[in-house]
Parts: sequence; structure tokens; C-alpha cells
Amino acid sequence: MAGLVAITTKITELQKHGSPDIVMALVGNKADLQEKREIPVEDGTDYAEKNGMFFIETSAKTADNINQLFEEIAKRLPRPSPS
Repeated sequence: MAGLVAITTKITELQKHGSPDIVMALVGNKADLQEKREIPVEDGTDYAEKNGMFFIETSAKTADNINQLFEEIAKRLPRPSPS
């Protein structure tokens, strides 16, 4: 959980000074290395939900969830209002 605690300051800054429509994701990387996992999926999911983000695990090596990450961000982006 120490890795999650380290990002708390940045999240707070983004929430305080960023756009109210900001899309934030907590991305676990190296999902292909399950045996070296440091943070349980449940901890990542819980942390993300408590901080207004979504959580996804990815692997650049295997390309797992890379497209899904960008698709989820795109779905959550604010849409322009019709003029």
C-alpha cells in the first residue's frame, strides 16, 4: 500500500487545481508479472474508487488492457455541449 500512499499528494493537487472534468485512472503496470505483485487488485480498486478514479491493470509486454485503458478514458471525457 506504500506505493498508493505516495501518489496521494499528486491526486489531491489534481483534484484541487485541475479541471472539474478531469479523468483520472490508477493504472497497475506489469500485469504479466503476477508472481511479483506488490499491491493486491482489491487495494488498487478500493483506492481508485475512494479517490474518484477508475483502476485497470496493464502490461506493455503482452499489451493486456492497453487499448481498454484508452477506451475507458475516452468514454469518460466530457462531451462538448451542443451550441
